[in-house]
Amino acid sequence: MDDPASETRTNHARAVSSSGLSMLKPRHQRQGSPDSAHSRSSSMSKNSIQDRLFNKLLQQVIPADDDAETVTGDKAMANSPKKPPFSLPAMTNNFRRFNARIGVVFLFQAQAESLFSWKTPTHTLSFLFVYSFICLDPHLLLVLPLVIFLLFIMVPAFLTRHPPPPSTSTSSTTPYYSYEGPALAPAKTIKPAPETSKDFFRNMRDLQNCMADFSDAHDATVSVVAPLTNFSNEKLSSALFLGCTVATVVLFLTAHLVPIRLIMLAAGNAGILSNNPKVRQLFQGLMQDVSGVGDQDVFLSDEAEHELFGQPVPKTPSAAASALEQLADISLDTEPEEREVEIFEIQHRAPGASESGWENFLFSPQPYDPLSPSRIAGDRPRGCRFFDDVRTPSGWKWKSKKWELDLDCREWVVERMITGVGFEVPGVAPEGNAVVVDEVGGWVWDLPAEPSASEEEEMTGMAYGDLPPEKKQDRTPSKENRGKAATRDWEEGNPASFGVGEWRRRRWVRIVQRMNAPPAGTTTITYSTLGH
Repeated sequence: MDDPASETRTNHARAVSSSGLSMLKPRHQRQGSPDSAHSRSSSMSKNSIQDRLFNKLLQQVIPADDDAETVTGDKAMANSPKKPPFSLPAMTNNFRRFNARIGVVFLFQAQAESLFSWKTPTHTLSFLFVYSFICLDPHLLLVLPLVIFLLFIMVPAFLTRHPPPPSTSTSSTTPYYSYEGPALAPAKTIKPAPETSKDFFRNMRDLQNCMADFSDAHDATVSVVAPLTNFSNEKLSSALFLGCTVATVVLFLTAHLVPIRLIMLAAGNAGILSNNPKVRQLFQGLMQDVSGVGDQDVFLSDEAEHELFGQPVPKTPSAAASALEQLADISLDTEPEEREVEIFEIQHRAPGASESGWENFLFSPQPYDPLSPSRIAGDRPRGCRFFDDVRTPSGWKWKSKKWELDLDCREWVVERMITGVGFEVPGVAPEGNAVVVDEVGGWVWDLPAEPSASEEEEMTGMAYGDLPPEKKQDRTPSKENRGKAATRDWEEGNPASFGVGEWRRRRWVRIVQRMNAPPAGTTTITYSTLGH
């Protein structure tokens, strides 16, 4: 016995759901009802609140579409009627409309399957004739759409308007059509399938199967194409890339010589004829005969048949596959990429220190020259204290065992267009700030700072002997200081000792090579830079 309360709730739910579904119908369907104005006014106040609550719930569950707002920068454009946001009622309505009108696509699919499966041989042969004529004369493609329009749309529509008269005889006779006189039947229009009809559910079944077929075809295509093209097997993908490149170049030069019409004619007829049941049976019998003869080891039984053009012929399919793999086994460049990294050894000397007052400061990826941005900003050079602390760039490893000193300091100074420095030149005439030395250490030092105006005046006076008497008396050296002054003058004339600034640097290089994959979990600070 049914519960009255539950029956009341069920009826109320059906009433609510039916009224809600009526709101999802198009406007022209809603206006067709006799009391459309009253139903709209009564249901709008009820269902609008439900729809709003349901949409608010969906907005909390489903993330908002921020891409359109990011591209346009306007929320009104993102929520325009042309491209409305995701809504479950709208999606339900669109699916119902789509499913009611998709039947023509499935009808065409069924007719195509029937045509190519030789269910009606006369139709298939007629298609083969038409296809052959088009292959032999491609200009007929311009006629084909008009012929299809006339024979499959216009003629059936005319026959619907002018049906044959009813037969009065008891014997079955072929009906005849009268092309004279007024139309006897109404015009046939294409209507969507009703939601409660068998066609609607048949469309849902076909759509379900079509989605499954597409998913299976997509997965099968990816499983076949991806291993060939994603370079998971670099030798196979490289061989495919090389073959496609060669084929592209060859076809670019010889495409006009390829008989496209004959190829399309032969391929199309062969593909359609292979689906004929009798042809399939014939080929299956031939394959069975060939496999039976192969089991008796008739083929390739003699030693003379084991070679073709001097090359061994494989007997089994597995041997043929291995032979193809050996053919595709191209030689790849297994040597990893190599680069040269550099590091600068920077030393500092306090003002007024002796010749041996240079102190190792650090190893830096930048030379810290006088016009470098960090030095102009007043920052100290950055780097590491020891060679062992220098790490390779991410994804690279050391190839050479030790660092090598770059003795040709002039090259990298000129390449970087560094000014305000002096450097060593072995055994040649000096150029610019270069100094001739016997032993080259690769050092590049800063030039001393320019003297002030008072110092320049004092040095000019010393050169011309016009100093005041008191300064001349102060400048007169004693006998015990004459030797020290001579030594100091010689040292100041040597730019490698005291005629330099506070900083000097030299360049070290080392070879690195790329690894297959960067080491995981390493977060080291790299001080070396890659060179080209």
